[in-house]
Amino acid sequence: MSRAFHIGGESAEHVTVEVVAREHPDQSDYWDGNWLTAWIDVASGPFQGKYRAALRAEEFVHFRDQLQTLFEDREAPPAEFESMEPWLRFEVHRSDRQGHLRVSGRAQTEPFFDSHNVLYFVLELDQSFLPDTLEELNGVIQEFPVVGSPPAKATRSS
Repeated sequence: MSRAFHIGGESAEHVTVEVVAREHPDQSDYWDGNWLTAWIDVASGPFQGKYRAALRAEEFVHFRDQLQTLFEDREAPPAEFESMEPWLRFEVHRSDRQGHLRVSGRAQTEPFFDSHNVLYFVLELDQSFLPDTLEELNGVIQEFPVVGSPPAKATRSS
């Protein structure tokens, strides 16, 4: 079963996220049970870096759903991966009508220090990677499903 998803080339420019474990495997509530330990690998131009991050299970589901829509609909808005803590943020959008995509984002090794160890990246790719990436995302989601449910929003009584 896949524990990682990959966007871009194998040795060339890419973003890879590999989930290695749940941060709190003994927790089954929505807020604590969905933190995942992951390795993020980004290569853009001459720059490459790999670092450990804490991501959430529902972030993979949201991104997979948006990427699936982008794959099926040429007019769809960008697919966005945005972590709750600013470890990794990027979007995938169509850059032309010939099937080219642009992946632009920010990788950050210290989420609580805005200017420490930040890589801004832009990858210019063709859409041929999308089916494999969607399959890999499905594998990550199967291996690390969202547990629990977010609490219902409180309503004010009049």
